[in-house]
Amino acid sequence: MTTDAVLELVPPARLAIAYAPSNIRSAFALLLQIDNRFAEILRNAREPMIAQIKMAWWREAFASPAEARPKGEPLLQALNEVGEYIPLSALEALAAAWEHLLGNERFSQELVDAHAELRAEAIFLTYAGWMGTVQDMRPIGRIWALEALRIAFPERVADCNMPHAPLPKARALRPLSILTMSVRTASGSRLILHALTGI
Repeated sequence: MTTDAVLELVPPARLAIAYAPSNIRSAFALLLQIDNRFAEILRNAREPMIAQIKMAWWREAFASPAEARPKGEPLLQALNEVGEYIPLSALEALAAAWEHLLGNERFSQELVDAHAELRAEAIFLTYAGWMGTVQDMRPIGRIWALEALRIAFPERVADCNMPHAPLPKARALRPLSILTMSVRTASGSRLILHALTGI
């Protein structure tokens, strides 16, 4: 994982990474780092066309063989290092999640729902696949994606319906429940208690 990019993540994301099993920790961190980079592209998009070009660059890089990817981008170097852990479908879904929002001053319910579905698929479903769980993690993934978007872009997210879903109890899925609790206005101490105990 790229240390500088991890430090750019919010503390709850760093806590979730710390609770991921060591064999997939770097891949999980990288998914969150790429997600964060795409959020920055949207945040800084003065010209939607330029932002679209940037996203197209990332899509092309993802689809290229490791040896053909552009040099000098730490996140792509990290992607080369995690090998096959992150499926191309997850990277494409993550790019599509953020592309849906480009060029829109306000995010409608339809846009937000499409964004959340793809973002949940890219991160929560991929993580669940690594853990081999039969539980569907997309419902809590959608909650996290919706609330995280509202927190990041409060002036652009229209009032929209927020789903409800129970958090998983399994220790292996604790990183996902940490992320979801973190956007439910849990205090730092409450989040740490949950990370330690699952309560």
